[in-house]
Amino acid sequence: MDQYDVVIVGAGSSGAYLAKRLAQRGHRVLVIEKLPKTKVGTKYDIFHIEQREFARLGIPRPVKGDAAWAFEFEKNYNADPLTLYPKCQLNHVVGLHMHEYTLLLNAEAEAAGAKILYSCAFEDFMYNEAGKICGVVSRYRGREKKIGARLVADCSGMAAVGRTRLPKDYGIETAPLTDEDMFYVILRYVTLLDPKDYLDGSTFWAYYKSWIAPCADPHGAIIGLGACHSFDYAESVFAEMEKTVPLPPYRLEKIEKGRTPYTRSPYSMVADGFFVSGDAGNLTKSVNGEGVTSSMVQMQLAVNTLDRALKLNKVTRDYMWEINRKYNASQGAEFAMLRALLVGVVNAAGFDEFQYAFESGIISDELLNAMNGAPIPAKTIVAALKGFVCGVASKRLRISTLKAAGAALKNAVEISSHYKRFPASPAGFDAWAEKADEIYNRIGKIR
Repeated sequence: MDQYDVVIVGAGSSGAYLAKRLAQRGHRVLVIEKLPKTKVGTKYDIFHIEQREFARLGIPRPVKGDAAWAFEFEKNYNADPLTLYPKCQLNHVVGLHMHEYTLLLNAEAEAAGAKILYSCAFEDFMYNEAGKICGVVSRYRGREKKIGARLVADCSGMAAVGRTRLPKDYGIETAPLTDEDMFYVILRYVTLLDPKDYLDGSTFWAYYKSWIAPCADPHGAIIGLGACHSFDYAESVFAEMEKTVPLPPYRLEKIEKGRTPYTRSPYSMVADGFFVSGDAGNLTKSVNGEGVTSSMVQMQLAVNTLDRALKLNKVTRDYMWEINRKYNASQGAEFAMLRALLVGVVNAAGFDEFQYAFESGIISDELLNAMNGAPIPAKTIVAALKGFVCGVASKRLRISTLKAAGAALKNAVEISSHYKRFPASPAGFDAWAEKADEIYNRIGKIR
């Protein structure tokens, strides 16, 4: 039986990123991937990475002419349902081909010393006499293959084949995603029929959870939409959107469909001999559901602890607990806060109220920039409050909507503060999780 320090399940962007960083620390790393190499990273063709993330995360930055590069833009518009009052933020974004970029990350992992075994599917864990994980059972070329490991990392995507296979009392939530825990994403790749409509940036319509953005073809675009429940429901939302959003004339070239997690991450991401990341850990951004770079942020926080645990042979839940604390007190708290705000506002506000929010300045460039970490000027807060007062007086905002927005703000502050108080050891975890569940029950889920 082969023996490794680390077995990573999944050779997508998360698995490759973690493999490289642990191999660079001198650990013997094996990545097992159920798909053949030609199919890895083919869920979608295009995804985006913000320019500032390449240096921050230490990942390769393709340029025009590279196989992974597709396009770049800086203008990011947020629009009202009628697209009469769009707001623009400048944020350099690079569009990449997912398959080619995933292979680039895989190649970097292999160059660092990791081994990748394609067409090798995870089937189960192996456990030692004490009932702790000591490796995996996989299927490779039609035969069972057992692989020993001191740490198994589940980076298998939404299926979370490792996390959901764990015993229910192993210390990590094992429930699979439901229809209410994900976005059903439909991407229409189109050719724009009028050259004056060629895009210089992206536009997002929050009311419909839809967008139009550049694609690799400078004469084309991607019209995307994400909705809960089902693809049929997402199509019905798109049909409603087309009645009010002035999309440019286009010719449909192809449609891609996929799903992305849209729910909270497990409260704990570690257990004895186990770590979860990527879509397997629901590590997606609250604002748009993207998860490539947010998973890498979590792994950056985790890698030093994982490295020490392996070198000291303390690959235990207790020793690796600081990964939970670091993550939940930082990005976890931020995502929880944004999710509470978005769920409350999107579920409460109707079409006319969304329209008024853009028209009156309640939703402003400064407020939207704050979602990328910029401070909110005092005058922006004053203008928003004035807009709320005028909206109620003119009956363009319902009292019930304002109450829902106030409750969403209260929930957002409470859940963020609670995450920042994540217990320093497993001793206080059960009480913390019970309180977190209570707050999330109040927050609800996006409709």
